[in-house]
Amino acid sequence: MAMIVSILVFTGALALILWKPKGLHEAFTALAGAAVLFALQLLKPEDAGYIWGFVWNATFSLIGIMVFTSLLDGIGFFRWAALHIVRRYRNRQVLLFALLSLMTACITVFFNNDGAILIMVPIVLETTGLLRLSRGGRLAFLLGVGFMADTASAPLMMSNLTNILTADFFGIAFGEYAASMIVPGIAAIAATILVLTGFFRQRIMREENSGEEAILLPEPAAAIVDKGLFRLAWAVIALMLSGYMLSEALGLPASAIALGGAALQWAASAAKGRAPFRQTVMRAPWLIIVFALAMNLIVYSLHVHGAASWFPALIASAANKDDLIGVIGSGLIFSLLSSVVNNLPAVLISSLAIAQVNGPDYLPYASLIGTSVGAKLTPIGSLATLLWMQLVRQGGVSVSWREYTKYGLLFTFPILLCSLAALYLLR
Repeated sequence: MAMIVSILVFTGALALILWKPKGLHEAFTALAGAAVLFALQLLKPEDAGYIWGFVWNATFSLIGIMVFTSLLDGIGFFRWAALHIVRRYRNRQVLLFALLSLMTACITVFFNNDGAILIMVPIVLETTGLLRLSRGGRLAFLLGVGFMADTASAPLMMSNLTNILTADFFGIAFGEYAASMIVPGIAAIAATILVLTGFFRQRIMREENSGEEAILLPEPAAAIVDKGLFRLAWAVIALMLSGYMLSEALGLPASAIALGGAALQWAASAAKGRAPFRQTVMRAPWLIIVFALAMNLIVYSLHVHGAASWFPALIASAANKDDLIGVIGSGLIFSLLSSVVNNLPAVLISSLAIAQVNGPDYLPYASLIGTSVGAKLTPIGSLATLLWMQLVRQGGVSVSWREYTKYGLLFTFPILLCSLAALYLLR
């Protein structure tokens, strides 16, 4: 009975998340589902403690990075970079599409995917509005940054919460992680640009000369609010990257580095009156964090009561084949799981299954690719996609879940296979 109730709560929560009655936020749906499980005593306080032990480092890392990127955005750091690109390539929009996608990749790799969405979607909405693109042209650019935010999130540990969760679970150090995932991550970035540029090229070229003489864009330097804080930001970024690389030797969790960098930038900004406390705090995606924690609890209930007992056997069946089939097969399985339950809960189920299988050493890395790149199959697959859906809707470009899933199915599989193939070739 406990297993049946857990399944019903999960499917009910998933249905409400997809339906979104009266615009109900996913966080409240997931939180209500977790509350039901606690009320029925299918989850206990120690289960919540276990989940918090699993996610605390990733959660605080996300908070630190979100605050830091919010501070950089407030001083014009990312708008400065975007203006350099847009001013130079506004009349070569296919190249502009590729370069904005590449800028998204850089933000994702060195900050994280959720931050990239929060930064790049408003920039692209503004840019495509100034370029006077049609709804189809704007959607192409928005999908470019939306897909890249997740597909580019594999190379470094801090690029995605799923990376931190997996690295913590399996005890993977920053350097070891980077050595294994840089090449598959770059392959995913290159494949994303090639696949999406190839698909949208004709659509973008049809609008390439729309109002080109009427576009007035400010100088990039005009975007910088405070030159001192701008220069400090580069120094803090360098310190944070050095901290990540030295984290194992220093015995520091990733969250300490992210929060430390944010605190340093915030202190300097506050001293100059550039970081109002309320505004800075409220820009962090608190509801998305609530959603992730609540969904982890709901999915953990499935694990505790045996509803996911079949998953380790499925992973083992793929891993028992030769390495090529094992890498691709397990990566596809992890992708499908992420696209159904969201990639953060999927990391929990995947990590527990991998530990139980005790299979080849590539499994954690195939899981990482599946839960970052493969999560793009559906809107619920990642927090970054949910953020993307919310921001583009607020920007006046409504995208239904059905329309998004059509593009997800079309683009995700070739990008995923390229990244998994790169992982196989590294073995």
